[in-house]
Amino acid sequence: MSMPLSDIRVLELTNVLGGPLAGRLLGDLGAEVIKIEQPGSGDSSRKLGPYFLEGESAYFLGFNRNKKSMTLNLRVEEGLSVFYELTKHADVVLDNFRPGVLERLKINFEILNQINPAIISASLSGFGQDGPYSQRPAFDGVVQAMGGAMSVTGRKNEDPVYMGFPMGDVGGGWGLAFGVLAALHERARTGKGKRVDISMLDMQVSFQAHLGAFYLASGVVPEPIGSGHPSNIPAKSFKTKDNKWVQIHCSTEPFWFKTAEMVSATVPGYSDLSNDARFKTATGRMENRKDLEEILDGAIKTKNQEEWKSLFVDWDIPGAPINDLSDVFSDPQVLHRNMLVEIEHPTIGSIKTSGNPIKTGQNENFSPPPLLGQHTQEILKNICGYSVAEIESLEAVEAI
Repeated sequence: MSMPLSDIRVLELTNVLGGPLAGRLLGDLGAEVIKIEQPGSGDSSRKLGPYFLEGESAYFLGFNRNKKSMTLNLRVEEGLSVFYELTKHADVVLDNFRPGVLERLKINFEILNQINPAIISASLSGFGQDGPYSQRPAFDGVVQAMGGAMSVTGRKNEDPVYMGFPMGDVGGGWGLAFGVLAALHERARTGKGKRVDISMLDMQVSFQAHLGAFYLASGVVPEPIGSGHPSNIPAKSFKTKDNKWVQIHCSTEPFWFKTAEMVSATVPGYSDLSNDARFKTATGRMENRKDLEEILDGAIKTKNQEEWKSLFVDWDIPGAPINDLSDVFSDPQVLHRNMLVEIEHPTIGSIKTSGNPIKTGQNENFSPPPLLGQHTQEILKNICGYSVAEIESLEAVEAI
């Protein structure tokens, strides 16, 4: 059975993380993704540390599977002509340039749409294609800061905390892929191409949906509350007897009552918790949050993490260990869902990487991240129909 996007060809003009992630997501769903890179250097993440396998950056390897690599110099006329030819045979063009670069390179939507009226041109940038900030540089930390994420991460009255993974870039990449899928769906009805404009800042603001709603309704600015939750109580991390951690998150009344019953039944000295009048209602737990969290702090410290893991399962409690990545990639659920995969790389051998989280019922196939320019000649011959002599002439003018 073919993958959902097996009839889609994507030209990827992206670099580092957000854009390459979007290309990887589309490739994982079966699209033919052609990563177009600058001759001699390629995606700058090819040289990005700190970890390398046989000279290949682990950073690049993480975001560029299921792609072909083609080198192409868009700043020379011959290279631009090749790109126009590729556009005739493509469905989507991805980029994460700063606004204005597409126009300077002469590959903006208005030009590409004349070549292929069905083309979808999808851009990811820090602040979007318009507005007062559109020309500013932006990276993950900038949009985490400006989008409010860092104001609600960490603990009150302590230094602002940058999230442990690049949510600005990752959110942008997912938004770009989602925008492409929406444009493809519309094109199926209209036959017409589309311009897709994704802003990393917009994505960060959208991720603040519930906190934004709270602020807009109340005028109260949300503050960081560590591992807690503004409205679900208890929802917090707790240290265990063996100095590890678990997270409990009771978002509904029944789960709180089961949690209280579990603690009352299994921890000596806490038998009255399930009957404590202060915690019978959500309002009561909100008003007495500090007392409840102190009680649970004491209770959780009486058992090791493994004991709590078993009790959470036995009592059907929404609780979990706080895993590091060595725990994550050995977790039986993660392994069962094929979220750790091995791919055979042409120079490294077998490499491990995270799997595809979008399960569609088809068998998953993963090709290795490509070497720089690995597929250039194949693409020129098979898609553009260039002869050996024509390819040699492109090489002579350093167009590829």
